Amino acid sequence: MKHIVSALASLFLLLAPLGASAITFPDKPPSEHYYVDGAGLINQATGERIDATASALLSEEQVPLYVVTIASLSSQDAITHTIEEYAAALFDHWGIGWQDRNYGILLLISEGDRKARIELGKDWGGQHDYEAEQVMDELIVPAFKRGDFPTGIADGVRGLNAMARGLGLPKATAPWYFWPLVIGGLIGFVLLIINLFKTGRKGWAWALIVAFGLLLFFILRNAGSGSGGGFGGGSSGGGGATGSW
Repeated sequence: MKHIVSALASLFLLLAPLGASAITFPDKPPSEHYYVDGAGLINQATGERIDATASALLSEEQVPLYVVTIASLSSQDAITHTIEEYAAALFDHWGIGWQDRNYGILLLISEGDRKARIELGKDWGGQHDYEAEQVMDELIVPAFKRGDFPTGIADGVRGLNAMARGLGLPKATAPWYFWPLVIGGLIGFVLLIINLFKTGRKGWAWALIVAFGLLLFFILRNAGSGSGGGFGGGSSGGGGATGSW
């Protein structure tokens, strides 16, 4: 029995590395595209935005940016991996960036696990983790919580593009109901003023109008702000950010 147990233990040690390396990865996109949509979250308009933004970033700044969506980690035989581990493994498997200019960026979304990861190439050196967290927390996750994956992905790409160029991060795209709500509020605001003039009310009613007008002002002000071949032996390890919804 002792020999059997020893033999089984040895067999387990031999097979463990095989199991650990059994995870699968999406194929690299063709040179004209910068995303792989395994989970079906990217519509045509968003795909075109990703390609246009990433293509310009690569040609102007030599920074490759890729987006990957997967159904779940288990669908890639990576059930024992965290989203951080899988993103790093995918980054290294594809070799995003180059050994002498390791500034690749990967945005990975796992729909079934409700998690996303921004993984940065080693040469970023962890110096942009704060900006990556801002992109994740302010641009990507809020849209994902609404179920609006195309907007979250497009805004995330805009934010990562700004980060890579050393620019200020853009504002998140307002949800579809934002402007109807603002227009309705403006109509109500005007009707309230007309009613106050007709009734001759004073005091707190006018203070309410001023407060309501200031609120609309700040809402409107915040809303208004606002060639392939990136694979060459780059590696992960430069920091990033993780989000969930």
